[in-house]
Amino acid sequence: MVNRLRTTLFLLVLVFSSSCRNNDEPRLTFETLEAEKSTRLSNEERSPLCSVSLKIAAATQESGKVGEKINASVAYHLFNKKNIGLKGCIEQFAENYVKTYKNNMLPLYNEDRTDSTKRQWYEFHYIITSTTEQTSRRTLVYLATVDYSEGHTNSIHQTIPLNFYSDTGDEIERNDIFVDGYETQLKPILLKALMERVEVESIGELKEKGYLQTVDIYPSENIIVGDNTITFIYNPSEIASLELGTIQLILTYAQMEKLIKPQFLQSLQ
Repeated sequence: MVNRLRTTLFLLVLVFSSSCRNNDEPRLTFETLEAEKSTRLSNEERSPLCSVSLKIAAATQESGKVGEKINASVAYHLFNKKNIGLKGCIEQFAENYVKTYKNNMLPLYNEDRTDSTKRQWYEFHYIITSTTEQTSRRTLVYLATVDYSEGHTNSIHQTIPLNFYSDTGDEIERNDIFVDGYETQLKPILLKALMERVEVESIGELKEKGYLQTVDIYPSENIIVGDNTITFIYNPSEIASLELGTIQLILTYAQMEKLIKPQFLQSLQ
């Protein structure tokens, strides 16, 4: 009798749990939107070129309101646009970029046309690729990689992460995670992580290896929120020499225990 009652209760719980799930609830999925645009600066055969290549991860229409919120945040952070669909946003950006390039640079190029050493000053490109990754049961990171050159000898390379709650589409910002005044207390923790990463024991040794030569360590605005960790991303030249590339420092929530808001940790559960 007792075993039969237990079985009955288990089945009731199972039926109740199943009935709580809405099979019609939108499922968060992503597709890649692309925009390609290029133009020559003049009619010359070897005229400088401007090219734009955008391959942008976008929440699909089937993702519902959650996807709309994520796409709106992406449009704002990557293209400084509001109230415009992400597809229209990237097409508009590509079109405007090459048009602005030609309008602004052609008069200058006409003055330098006979000087072949200055041709590289007018070679432009702008490339963005992005992906998404589920970083915990309730969070995902939208990771955009930007590479551009506007006449520079070296391209500018940036990694831009955006963190979201995957069930609501709400963006996770630093003030959602950290207590007030966390920056000062976080610096020595980050410095220790950097020294361990480089395998040195002093700031002097760090500087000898190309780190912190012109700045002190600071909490990067670019972070990836994980299940048990936060990754701080420093783009090239931010805290180290250009040739050292992108620097990532990973800290556990336990290492930052007093600096993390309890309600944020609860939100990951």
